[in-house]
Amino acid sequence: MIPRETVERIKSKLDIVEVISEYVSLQKVGANYRGLCPFHTETTPSFYVSPTKNIYHCFGCGASGDVIKFVQEIENISYVEALRKLAERVGEEIELREEDQLRSLYFEFYRQLHNKYRSALNNSANIIQYLEDRGFDKREISLYEFGYSPPGSKFPQTIAQALNLDREKLEQFGFVYTDPFAGRITIPISDDYGRIIAFGGRLVGDGVPKYINSQDTIVFKKSTTLFMMHVAKEYMKQLDYAVICEGYFDAIAFHRAGIKSTVATLGTALTKAHASKIRKFTNNIVIAFDSDSAGVKAALRSLELLLPLGFNVMIAQFRGGKDADEVYRKLGEKGLIESLENSKSPDLFVAETLAQGYDFSNPNAVNTYLQSVRKWMTILQTNPKLVTGLMSRVAELVGLPVSKIESILSKIPDVSQTIRPYVGITGISVTQAQAIPSLPTLEDYLVFMYFNYPEEFSKLEFSPEILEGKAREFFLIAKDLNVSLDQLSKDMGNFVRSSLEKINFEIDDSVIEGIKKEIEVRKIEKRIKEIDNMISKVSSPDEKKVLLKARIELVKQREKLKKGQK
Repeated sequence: MIPRETVERIKSKLDIVEVISEYVSLQKVGANYRGLCPFHTETTPSFYVSPTKNIYHCFGCGASGDVIKFVQEIENISYVEALRKLAERVGEEIELREEDQLRSLYFEFYRQLHNKYRSALNNSANIIQYLEDRGFDKREISLYEFGYSPPGSKFPQTIAQALNLDREKLEQFGFVYTDPFAGRITIPISDDYGRIIAFGGRLVGDGVPKYINSQDTIVFKKSTTLFMMHVAKEYMKQLDYAVICEGYFDAIAFHRAGIKSTVATLGTALTKAHASKIRKFTNNIVIAFDSDSAGVKAALRSLELLLPLGFNVMIAQFRGGKDADEVYRKLGEKGLIESLENSKSPDLFVAETLAQGYDFSNPNAVNTYLQSVRKWMTILQTNPKLVTGLMSRVAELVGLPVSKIESILSKIPDVSQTIRPYVGITGISVTQAQAIPSLPTLEDYLVFMYFNYPEEFSKLEFSPEILEGKAREFFLIAKDLNVSLDQLSKDMGNFVRSSLEKINFEIDDSVIEGIKKEIEVRKIEKRIKEIDNMISKVSSPDEKKVLLKARIELVKQREKLKKGQK
């Protein structure tokens, strides 16, 4: 057990904003900082960091905690590993416990196994020749750290014995009696920080399967790991886009062509966890999957995932090969650069892909095609330009006016109850109107100031009774100014998040003055309601006259304040 005072001493030396800024792009908002949450995908920032309270909190998914928990969650490591990492940052040292020693042993096991594979490759002239025949020179063979597991390899068992690993631990590390990579070229798979956590294997010669990956282990998870992410993440920041492939040799091909912001999935579909990792570095993605039917289907599935999350996505177009590896071997760097330059936008890609195989001279074919198009209006709805582009391209392919396409689509039921991009009397389409957030209310401003401008908020004089809905309940709870971001119920957290999302600008003196005036207006309106209630109950004409006079005076004050606000 690590002493509490040790933990507090380490935390006191850390700047939570500085640490989190290495993973999340933060913007200062009053006393706090705000950004897109790294723990779930979102398009509107709901992730807040409070340097005064040394905590973070997301109003979208509820993630919250201190700087240690943040590093633990973001890097998928144990609490002690996160603490140790942060301790090193500030020149402190701590001991590792058994659970963390196991993970450290895991990394050491894979490091040694990787060295064995590399050594075996260096002693296998035929395997080196095989790689050279695929276009890799000796420098690249070393750069990409290829290895080789000879037939009958006992490398994992040998290393396990040297490290005193029992069978249970070896199973946790992904190996049992045999080496699954025997007879294969090995490709190291690293975590986001360059530590080897798994391997890919490419069969040399005939047989199936041609490619295999390590099974999921206590550290390696295919659903969260992206091949080459440890290299690509810095280039994603610099170039402001990521390229996603389906296989390691495709990703390596892009890296060989100088496009180093490229990663690859590892035998799984693209997941939200993958998207969340990429979102830390860029919001722009190029999908570069195989051009065969399986690759096209995978690209469509990825669009379904990425577009509603607010990513800007393009789809690479390969010429001269079905995948990046083949294109690079045939056309070199130029071929892959052109595949990106010729990328299609989602609207064109979807319209043209779904149209394949249809004879549009047949009305039934048109209707069937449009039924498949209908759901994409929902998927593309976060970007009205894409909806418009989809409609235009569909109309071109079918040979009908856009208005006719709209008419047909309007008769196709939408199970998602999605909006249709029809222009209303205001000249703003429903799609656009739904993208415009409602204007902030006094309640929204007060919630925003409570969390982000505590000093200015403390100077405001108001009673929760003048507020509407959830705001009244919130400020009755928070009136002592001690409520933290991470103390809210899910329901209240959703309310706060909704208010915070409506304000994306600094609160200056003029805004504060407007808030103060609105508070005074609310106070007057509350008093007017009280007088109206009293008038309904009194029977004395004189008393009623006094109350009416007071009411008239209050109405004048209210109107004067309102005019001053305009």
